[in-house]
Amino acid sequence: MRHQAAAPASSLPSLMMPCPVCAGRMAYNGRRPVSTEVEDTVYACRRCGAELVRTSIRATARPEPEAA
Repeated sequence: MRHQAAAPASSLPSLMMPCPVCAGRMAYNGRRPVSTEVEDTVYACRRCGAELVRTSIRATARPEPEAA
């Protein structure tokens, strides 16, 4: 038996955590490519400036099928 989700998918960012240094609010600061498949997303604390780096696999565009 399948269970339905209690709430619809949220539009909030996937990273909602307080700063590990001062418990302030972390805000998106930018992205850095590490390689062709991997990138770092950087968040910075608005209060103390501490940075948190989240490494993830890049979303790749799927090749479009050729028309026959």
